[in-house]
Amino acid sequence: MRLGIARSAPRSSSAQQASVVRVLRWIGKGLLASVAVLIIVVLGFYVADPVVIRRMITGPAMGAVDQTERNQPQEAVSGTEAAIATATNTTIDPAAIAAAERYANDTQSVALLIWHRGALRYEKYWPGHDRNTRTDPFSAHKSVVGLLMGAAIQDGLIKSVDEPAANYLPEWRHDSRRDITIRDLLQMSSGLEIVRFGTWASFQLTLGSDITDTALSVPAEHPHGSEFQYLNVNAQLLGIILQRAAGKRYSQYLSERLWGRIGAPTAYVWLDREGGMAHTFCCIYTTARGWLQVGLLLKNQGRFQDDQVVPAQWIADMVTPAATNPNYGYQIWLGSPPGQERRYNDKTIKAYHSEPFVADDVVFIDGFGGQRVYVVPSQDLVIVRTGKVVQDLNALAKNWDDARIPNAILRGIVPVPATDVAP
Repeated sequence: MRLGIARSAPRSSSAQQASVVRVLRWIGKGLLASVAVLIIVVLGFYVADPVVIRRMITGPAMGAVDQTERNQPQEAVSGTEAAIATATNTTIDPAAIAAAERYANDTQSVALLIWHRGALRYEKYWPGHDRNTRTDPFSAHKSVVGLLMGAAIQDGLIKSVDEPAANYLPEWRHDSRRDITIRDLLQMSSGLEIVRFGTWASFQLTLGSDITDTALSVPAEHPHGSEFQYLNVNAQLLGIILQRAAGKRYSQYLSERLWGRIGAPTAYVWLDREGGMAHTFCCIYTTARGWLQVGLLLKNQGRFQDDQVVPAQWIADMVTPAATNPNYGYQIWLGSPPGQERRYNDKTIKAYHSEPFVADDVVFIDGFGGQRVYVVPSQDLVIVRTGKVVQDLNALAKNWDDARIPNAILRGIVPVPATDVAP
């Protein structure tokens, strides 16, 4: 019996070893197959548009907003930086500013600016950055497009928001998209298909060498004007319309008609290729002070000093709630969502609001990762925050709380003394 046991053990051990070898072989074959598939996919992407792969490799690091020079080529949007009135803070409780600063610090901010009652009361830049630092505002560019559309309508380049977009996009004239209006694009209710993040189409729209062709190829998915779906392609199409209607480069028209007249420093837009189209759903690179001037333009109903840059009525129209979303106007967000989450579209993470804004007239420019310009006209208040994007996408939904900074400041506003109130 002992001999039998001694003889059977090697056979059992040998069988187990053989099984392990077979499993390892299968795993090795699976890994090789996966690598082969990955190589084929990457090569397919490269053949389709090598610029996409190159930009994946050479573009900014994940979460970085201050590496704008890595997105090339760029085109200047000329501006002239105006002097900004500054004053000692006597109008906001220092404890409120300290609370806002703590939250800005905790969220890896680059800059935090607070304008109140006619002057810049607070301006802070975190280490490695200063007032000349240009950052990527992501979707904040959309609100600039909304402002420029108002100027183009005033100039007679575009008839009205109810004009079919196909008047400027002849590629749409022979399908259902011919009925989409400029208002539909402005209010994110075009009915176009959602270009989901991570798809080849989304890579082409963001990183590709022909974003005009990509944007124009997105099909309709729902009837226009039927529902709100926040889509990058809507803002990109508005930029294409503006460039075609103006008959000049988007950056040139933006500079001549808007940017060069609001006291902002020269900015830069990112092009899909040399001499190509600007990204108008994202990527206008300017400073925090540049964004302050945009916020002041909104607060002052389209006026900079003595220049009515954009009609006051257009500003009123921009901040009028859309029929499909009471928290959205023309490329700009309005007030508080009904709950704690603000929906972008059916396939995107939601924004987080821990509580409603404590002022009823808050409008704000929203860029990915907490790039924000909060405007509260009733309080003569503009708040600018720029900063890094969290790299943990699972935590991204609540990484930026839209209520924290504006509500801290609003609750800390010192009442105007009775002697300072005009009769």
